[in-house]
Amino acid sequence: MMIPHSVPCIKEGHGDKLCWISALADGENRATAQEDILVCNECSSFRETINRGFGRRAADLALGTTIARLLGQVSERNIRLDEAKRELEKKVSELALMKIITDAVVKTTDLSKALKIILTGVTSGRAFGFNRAGIFLVDQRNEFLEGKDAVGPENWQVASRVWDDLQALSFEQLIKNVLMEPEQEKEHLRRLIERVKIPLSDSTNILVMALWAGQPSFFRKNEVDPIVRAKILKLTDFNEFVAVPLQAEGLPLGLMIADNFYTSKPITEASIDALETLANTCTNVLEITMLHEQLSHRLEELERVNQLLRENQSYLLQAERLADVGKLAATVAHEFKTPLVTIGSHARRALRDAETPKFKKRDLEIISSEIERLEAITSELLEYTRPSKFDLESHGMNQLVKDSLDFLRHKLNASGIKLKTKYAEIDPQIMVDEKRFRQVMLNIIDNALDAMGPEKTLRVETRITEERGIVEIIDSGRGIPKEICDKVFTLFFTTKSQGSGLGLSIAKKIVEDQGGYIEFESTEGSGTRFSVNFPATNLGMSKNQSLTVQNTEE
Repeated sequence: MMIPHSVPCIKEGHGDKLCWISALADGENRATAQEDILVCNECSSFRETINRGFGRRAADLALGTTIARLLGQVSERNIRLDEAKRELEKKVSELALMKIITDAVVKTTDLSKALKIILTGVTSGRAFGFNRAGIFLVDQRNEFLEGKDAVGPENWQVASRVWDDLQALSFEQLIKNVLMEPEQEKEHLRRLIERVKIPLSDSTNILVMALWAGQPSFFRKNEVDPIVRAKILKLTDFNEFVAVPLQAEGLPLGLMIADNFYTSKPITEASIDALETLANTCTNVLEITMLHEQLSHRLEELERVNQLLRENQSYLLQAERLADVGKLAATVAHEFKTPLVTIGSHARRALRDAETPKFKKRDLEIISSEIERLEAITSELLEYTRPSKFDLESHGMNQLVKDSLDFLRHKLNASGIKLKTKYAEIDPQIMVDEKRFRQVMLNIIDNALDAMGPEKTLRVETRITEERGIVEIIDSGRGIPKEICDKVFTLFFTTKSQGSGLGLSIAKKIVEDQGGYIEFESTEGSGTRFSVNFPATNLGMSKNQSLTVQNTEE
């Protein structure tokens, strides 16, 4: 029976096009062959025409069978190509989504947002499509595996509503919302995950085992140890879940878990591979974010410590001031008591004997002397408590020292002390207050004179280094005992029977307030060397230029 050439093509979209094989079978030479012959292979008219041509001869049957087999193989390979194409398209889509995720993680330095972005990708239907996911991280001390964040609905009703709402948003919009929106109230699953804190030493815990496995681990509820399962069920129910370790250069960074608890969709090898790829892709970026977070926390801690130190310093300074006031009051009371008693005694006697022959001028001289002593003590106290205001000008240190020694000439001669001086060839230029400099010299030399007896030698020398102008005051006195060396500049400390303990403290304060510092070295029984250092303005001197000359003996 002949198949009429009017049989229409079954291929969708061809409209009124007629079957080309029917046309050829009817002798129509102008028929155009179908480009996709696999479509014709599914057509009953095509098959009937082909089968009719096989005939009864063995060769015809063999040829027909071969053609049918070839068409079947082509059809199967075409199906496999379609599957490979779909798989490739899926992989391309996954890679595109991973790029969106990693780009978003790179944009934030907030660890909580970075974790939320990753988990949003894992649970997004447009991305990996898991129902729930969570992340655990190893703490800074590598002691615990701690739950950090999780994404997933609390129950099926919530899941259905949330998934419907998310359908209206693109994946890019979901990620953008995570980056832009402030953190909202923690979800139920996150609160549960954050309660997990597992010691890394607990090698029997399935999460710790998964952390160290180095590859994804798959767990089913009925295969998990009952005791371990019971612990998990205290937090949340599960059927099966996959755990993927997060590793940076072979070291465990954390663990990502995911499941399909609500849809019961099987967790396939392909989905596990995709999750592992995401984990590997995000780990390096996540590590940087974690380090940034740790650094931020360290800086915050240091700032808090610094603030605490400032507060404590303020408190200590206040306490120190109060203590100084107490010491000051005690010193003033002690230092004033003896002169006042002496003044009172001699004043009363002078008043009593003023109109009689018993009156002695010596009483008035003693009163005057004690008043001068009180004035000196008062001047020292005022000097120590006076605000640091200086009339700074550039001076040559050599000339300042000479002027100071001229001012002290009478006292030096009266003490029977031999004075030797040595001045730097290049006069150190220093920015100081001339009067305050002289006071420093007076206080240190006074201290040196008290440590020496008659016929002793006091040396005063100046020199310049590449940074400082230095004046040294060297006495040949009894020296300072080692046990009190650290108290030399302590306020009110003195070994003198009538000293105030303010002279060296005031000298140190004046020098430091002008940018310098004082050092000393002493050998008990051999004398003491005080070095007063000020920043020099004529820097850049060579070693030869810093040699001292002008040796004199006075």
